[in-house]
Amino acid sequence: MIKEKVSISDRAREYLARKMGPAISGSGGHTHTLRCARALVRGFELGESDALSLLEEWNQGNAERWTQGELIHKIKSAMHGPGPDGYLLRNWERSSPVKYGERREFVPQKPRPKLVYEPERLKKIAGDLAETVDLPWLANRSEIDPAGVSATDFLSRLYNAQAGERVLVFSEYKSQGQAVWPTESIPTAGRDGIWFLAQPVDGKSRPNPRLGKMSRRSEESVLAWRWMVLESDEAPVRLWLAALARTVPRIAAITTSGGRSVHALVRVDAKTKRDWDEQKKRILGLVLVGADPGALSAVRLTRLPACWRGEKEQKLLYFAPSAPALTIAEMFARRDVLSFWRRECVRVAGMGFPRGELPRVLAGCRHYGRFDAWLMSAADELESNLAGVSSA
Repeated sequence: MIKEKVSISDRAREYLARKMGPAISGSGGHTHTLRCARALVRGFELGESDALSLLEEWNQGNAERWTQGELIHKIKSAMHGPGPDGYLLRNWERSSPVKYGERREFVPQKPRPKLVYEPERLKKIAGDLAETVDLPWLANRSEIDPAGVSATDFLSRLYNAQAGERVLVFSEYKSQGQAVWPTESIPTAGRDGIWFLAQPVDGKSRPNPRLGKMSRRSEESVLAWRWMVLESDEAPVRLWLAALARTVPRIAAITTSGGRSVHALVRVDAKTKRDWDEQKKRILGLVLVGADPGALSAVRLTRLPACWRGEKEQKLLYFAPSAPALTIAEMFARRDVLSFWRRECVRVAGMGFPRGELPRVLAGCRHYGRFDAWLMSAADELESNLAGVSSA
């Protein structure tokens, strides 16, 4: 059988005709046209001129046609839409030459193998570090001791409120957010926990052309493509933490979900949404060691530390707001958190348990108590004294 390659333009034209169809005024025609434009410039990676030519050709089949200016505007809007570049590009081949008007038949090549989690690969990368990495080990290498860092402290160190940056905070995942930091009081507890939108936004609701509605959590409201979220629901926690510590530079924070997953906030400082997508391609290999591919989206919610998911804390394990250009495994320990909080307990006991000191020291002891029986016992004593002070 003679196989004839089909040009990208022909494939794009076929896609518009067979998959998209005409736009219908009053029935989502605007959104439908934007999706057509997105298919051309993002899906098939056509230039603006070629995309406009095909879109004008497609426009002839609409009962109510768009003007050229409107089509140009939609193409420019679509250039910053979601999805990886070339998501509609496959190496299709036509089975035989066809005459004009005949049905085209295409023969697809085998798709690229899907990336899937490989537990043995994770174990190999984690290695003996998995026996060492835990909360104290991570905290010792943090720029700031994570014990006692509140949710508002956390946000204030990662976002510039003075420059107009806002952060959406959620107690309901499928919502527009329950509060905007720093202008509103944020929730710190919820049945399902508390999330925040990783990218800074302007806090305003804007048209989302992909969904055809107003939204303040879509890319139209994003001010900077600063962060990438890495999380795993499958990998054992110790192995996942060891893999992150060994392979990922520029980690600013690691937080537990109050469940089985651990979230890492990684600084990327992408210039545009498209640049963010390009950077994502370079780290997709982490899916092989347990990273959730569904979490690798530019507009992503992640867990807000020092908040509560039912009765479980979303605990901050590591905090380095400057996001050093090193992996955590390459860093030297800055402190010994267990020894420090032991000394603090002794100090406040010697001072007669002053009321102003108790909450801070109690929070530190509770934060690390699981890893030190002495601190756990001291926390019980501190809590007893705090209750006595409060009732006096």
